[in-house]
Amino acid sequence: MSTNAMPHSNTWLQEFAPYVNGQRVRWPDLALNLLDNDECTLTLDYEYSWLIGDPDAFITMRYQSGQEGHGLVFDPPLGQLIEMAEDTTSLSWTIRTNGAPSGAFKLEFALPLLPELPVSPTVPGKIVNLAQELEIKFDESDVAFGGGAFPCLGAKHTLTVRPKPSSTLLDKPVKLIWGREPGADLAVTIAPALGKEELLTLEGKTWELDCLHSNESGDFSLQLMLVEWGVTSSPLTLSLAHNLVTVERWTTPEFQWPDINWTQRHIRATSVFSGKRAERVPVNKAGSNQIYKRTNLLGEAATDIASQGGGQLEILNRYDGTIV
Repeated sequence: MSTNAMPHSNTWLQEFAPYVNGQRVRWPDLALNLLDNDECTLTLDYEYSWLIGDPDAFITMRYQSGQEGHGLVFDPPLGQLIEMAEDTTSLSWTIRTNGAPSGAFKLEFALPLLPELPVSPTVPGKIVNLAQELEIKFDESDVAFGGGAFPCLGAKHTLTVRPKPSSTLLDKPVKLIWGREPGADLAVTIAPALGKEELLTLEGKTWELDCLHSNESGDFSLQLMLVEWGVTSSPLTLSLAHNLVTVERWTTPEFQWPDINWTQRHIRATSVFSGKRAERVPVNKAGSNQIYKRTNLLGEAATDIASQGGGQLEILNRYDGTIV
């Protein structure tokens, strides 16, 4: 250690600059706000520190005493001593929540081989587990950010976000924002307009997704921003298509010269919402999870001669999981 410098309580403030996900943060403002399937990078920059290269300058990150056990995953692991080696200017830790439950935690840095140096200022953190805090419905079906939902061409749908009675998000401001905005050809509109700050009361907040004028299939996504914590959820992916249909089936006797007689199986799909024939709907053979064909412009598909011994054709309605 330099004979001209001794560590003291201000060493952390003077020698180390914290960054969260690459953004500089003042020590008094340092806090980690994480969602349940989230990660962040916490960096200590020490570019001009007199501790660089000191044989005792090994940093560790750890929970404060009594704050252990929150389901977080750290890389490098908590408690590992990492050298402030010559020719380095910073050290970084990645913190992953991996589905951890809602709760608060506290971290700190230390240089254990320099016992005269106090530990760093506290690094407080908070985990918000959206599945634990919120009830999220697409129409009447339960969905989750990070998952998917299946809106239908020619339909109107609702997305409702409602805090549970014990939720820490009750009466907190949120924004629903585009994760990936639909192209103009999808003709999807959402009301109220996205990006507006809304208060999550017990009644929750409902947005209407209008796909009445949509004729093209495609994907888009939505995310929930927690305004107070400055974090954004994983995307809810919405796959727009004919996702709810009724079907008609019939068979026809077929003949192939010179002496092959076989039965062709047909299926016709009609959109429940628009009443129109449903084009490009995936069709499976009964008992198979692989797409056999897609319906044509008339909403129809049929087996060929190679499938004459197979079972009937069927369609999985992704909107509600029914098979028709």
